[in-house]
Parts: sequence; C-alpha cells; structure tokens
Amino acid sequence: MSDWIDITRTLTSGMIQWPGDLPFSRQQYLEISVPGTGNVSEITTSVHAGTHIEAPLHFLKEGMDITEVALFKLCGPAIVVDIPQARDVSIEDLQSADIQVGERVLLKTANQYLWEKPEFDENYFAITVEAAMWLVDHNVPAVGIDYLSVDSYQNHNHPVHHALLGNGVIIIEGLDLSGADPGHYEMVALPLKIAGSEASPGRVIIRRLVSQKSLPKERKQ
Repeated sequence: MSDWIDITRTLTSGMIQWPGDLPFSRQQYLEISVPGTGNVSEITTSVHAGTHIEAPLHFLKEGMDITEVALFKLCGPAIVVDIPQARDVSIEDLQSADIQVGERVLLKTANQYLWEKPEFDENYFAITVEAAMWLVDHNVPAVGIDYLSVDSYQNHNHPVHHALLGNGVIIIEGLDLSGADPGHYEMVALPLKIAGSEASPGRVIIRRLVSQKSLPKERKQ
C-alpha cells in the first residue's frame, strides 16, 4: 500500500466555490457505443476551484504566472501545523510549531468542518497579516490552507495575499488535510501548466518522513 496521502479535494459539480467564480462542471460529450469509440469529457471551471495553487500574478500586475513558479517551492519538505481552535492562524501558532528551515507550511484548521456544509461559509478561518509576515521573514517557500482563501472574506484589500505573493511565497488553497496528522512530510504539489494564468487546479500529495535527519536544524524563534 502506498504511503502517499492525497490532500487534494476532488473536483465535482456543485462543490463549494468562491462566490462569483465560474463553477466547476464536467460534461461527457462522447461515449463508447461501438468498437473504436471512447468516452470523452470537457470541463469548465475557474482556475481557483477546489485545491489550487496561486502564483504572484494573482495580485501583482507584473508577477510571475503559474508556468513561471519554480517547482522546488512546491516540492520538498513540508510540515502540517494543527490549529484546532475556531479562529484565524496567529503568529503564536507558527512560533510554537516545530517548523524547520526550508519547510513548506500546511495549515490544518477548523475549516475542515466547513466543507461539510452545502454552501460557502463567509466566516472561514484565514491567516493573520502578522502570521503571514512571520512566514515571509522565515523564508517559507509555500503555504497551504484548508479553505478557499488565506485572507478573511471581510478583508477586501487582501493583505495576506499581497504579503505572501509579493515576497515570493506561493499559496495553496482548498487543501483536504483531514487525513493528515500534524508533523513532518515530503510534499509534491503540481499545477497545470497554463500559459498566462494566475493560478491552477493542483494535485497535492504528502508522505510522512520516517526520519528528520535530512532536515536542517530548527530555526530559532
């Protein structure tokens, strides 16, 4: 049995989406009928549907698009940080976590229960600006969260997006971390190679590190 954990949300028609975004839809327009025929489908979707990866172009006019994001930022050591309390991610949550130098940070929050609701919940839990700047200051390559934005719904200026993307921290949103315990992992996150796009649906998988000997020494807080 594979030890990889798939932390990607399955794209399905009717799934929770950001208000106003084009919903995900798959339609089959060819099907197997006689020998030599096959099943063929088409999809329509926002590139921010489900589990997706955001490039700096999302909020920076001259930022890199998704094809220009260095894959090393999305593949390598990662840590799942558990914040079970129903609140935004704070700087104290990060300071108390065992985050190692160079690790990508995946935030497991109380958002996971919001996916059980049939509709988008405006009161999801996000990342505070102070926590975002901590991630920037500690050279985190990428950060992921388990709902559809790192910014709160009420914060229309998107300061967390600007802080992270403006400093080269790649964002992964819409993760499913319900099956991932806190701790250190190896991560592979790959976006579709869509020219000129600010984001892309992604497939994100992690597997537990048996040993942390290969990780750099823990940074000082």
